[in-house]
Order: sequence, then C-alpha cells, then structure tokens
Amino acid sequence: MDRLQAMRIFARVAELGGFARAADALALSRPRVSEAVAGLERSLGARLLHRTTRHIALSDDGRAFYERVARILADVDEAEAAVARGRSLPRGRLRVDMPMALARLVVIPALPRLLERHPGIQLELLMENRAIRLITEGVDCAISYGQPLDSDLVARQIGTTHLVTCASPEYLAANPTPRTPESLDAHNAVAFLALATARPATWEFERAGVRRIHRPVGNLAFNSMEACIDAAQAGLGVTQVLSSLAHRAIVSGRLLPILSDWATPGPSLYIVYPVNRQQSARIRAFVEFAIRVFAEADAGWKNIAAIDAKASARRRPMVLGGSRRRKTPKHVRRI
Repeated sequence: MDRLQAMRIFARVAELGGFARAADALALSRPRVSEAVAGLERSLGARLLHRTTRHIALSDDGRAFYERVARILADVDEAEAAVARGRSLPRGRLRVDMPMALARLVVIPALPRLLERHPGIQLELLMENRAIRLITEGVDCAISYGQPLDSDLVARQIGTTHLVTCASPEYLAANPTPRTPESLDAHNAVAFLALATARPATWEFERAGVRRIHRPVGNLAFNSMEACIDAAQAGLGVTQVLSSLAHRAIVSGRLLPILSDWATPGPSLYIVYPVNRQQSARIRAFVEFAIRVFAEADAGWKNIAAIDAKASARRRPMVLGGSRRRKTPKHVRRI
C-alpha cells in the first residue's frame, strides 16, 4: 500500500475514533485498515494510537502526525480538484489565527457569507492574543495588528482601522467629559495590554497636525480589547479601542465616543502566511473575504464620528446675549 493511501486511512481512523468506523467510511476491510496504520507506525518508528479493547486514542506523536497529515491530504485534494476542473476551488481544512476580539466581533458574524460561497472550506479559527509560530503550530495564516516583523512570511495588508476613545453614559454623567487629551489625566483608564509587550498601549491623538501621546493610568488593563469594551460599558472608566470593535456598543448607546476630533487611524491589519502557501485557493478565498469584512467594519467609523459630533453639540454651553453661560461646578458655591 502506498504511503498516501496509508495516511488517508490513518486520518479517518483518527477522525472517526475507530478502525471499524474508518473501514466502513472507506469501504475497506477492517484488517486492511489495521495493517495500514501498523505499517505507518513501523515506518515511523513511533506508536500513533493507544489501543484498548473498547476504544483508541491518539498518542502525542499521533496527534502531531495527524495535524501534518490533514494538511497534506487537504493540499492533495485541492491539487486534484484543480487538475480535474481546470481551476482551483477552495476546499479542505484552513487553520486561521487572529486576536479574539476581531474574531468574535467582526469575523464570526460574517462567516455565513464565506461558507456559503465556499462550502468546501473546513475552517478552524484559533483566537489567540499572542504571537504564534505558524509553521511549527500548524497554522495556515494569521491576522495581526501592524506590519509583521518576520521576514520569512508573506505579509499582505487587508484593512485599516481607527481608534476611538469612549466611556459609558453613566461614567460620563458622574465625571466631566474630557475635552482634550490632557484632560484624560483626571480619569480612570481601562488600558489595553499590547500583544508584543504585554504593557499598556499608549493612546494616540492628532488634530490639525498636533500630535498627542497619552499614557493611560488606571486600575484596569486587559489583553483583549473586547474586555476593555465590556469594562467601559460597566462604567469602570475611559478606554481607547478599535472603532470596529466598539461600533455596536456605540450605536446602541451603551458607550459614548469622546474626543473624536482628536481621533487618529489605528494599526493596519495584515494577514501573514508561509511562502509555500501563496498559491493556496483556501488562503486566497479567506483573504478576499477578510478584505471585504474589515473594509465594512472600518466604514462604521463615520457613524461613530457623527454620533460624537451630535453629542458634542448638545454638550456645548448655551449662548445668551453674546456670551457663554458656564455651569458652576457642584462643589463651588455661587456668590
């Protein structure tokens, strides 16, 4: 039996959890299935399966071998489809890594569109708030914030972002609304821990060519922007996150944008993959999908800016007789 066929048999045994089920699925005899797996183990010099009278389980070597075999078989299936049909159709397993907040708030809600258009793709979405090693961890591609540093990978920009500073209506009712970046010093910050450094990311502002960098100070910090949004909605402070992630909370009124006239673009979004995966139809299909989804998500920035402009207009002091009438702080007694 050739090695590729033996790999297919082993993969089905691993996926179905038994020799009999794999034999039925592949229309083979059980002894032939058992011998194929045993032959692989002999050639590799390693035990791939732990066998008992009632069930089987992958060994550590078997699990690692299965991860690689599954990718090889998916590539072979894709190549055969390309020859048979004259073009490559996206099919097979695709493992994609991305930050959890991007996945939950932007990508997952749009997945029906991807899978309806490409039903042959078997997507595995890994939500990791850390840098990963694509090849050694068996990942096909990954989405990251900012230009990747690994020159051994292909990096393609797939989207832009904007940064929005926001807080809950309850928090802003109890605390003066910041008018300038400097006024944030008087507020509790809900900081995002940068993935590269695990330290609070600085907040960026710019208006009319004037740039300000604010170092957030507060009693809360998270390595997930989604958690920052949740904490801000709970009234725990002011946060700065990607506008695409906070869009729903802002449109629904659970968060209010502030300092939008000082807002700056955020980090660009990149997808990275090994050089030898450039021609993968699965990756091409996912890249096209991601470009559309992130363009739509960042377009929501216009809605956020409009919401803040209306709120700012309502917050302006009334003008009486050509002069501004200013509110007296509650703790100051008017004489």
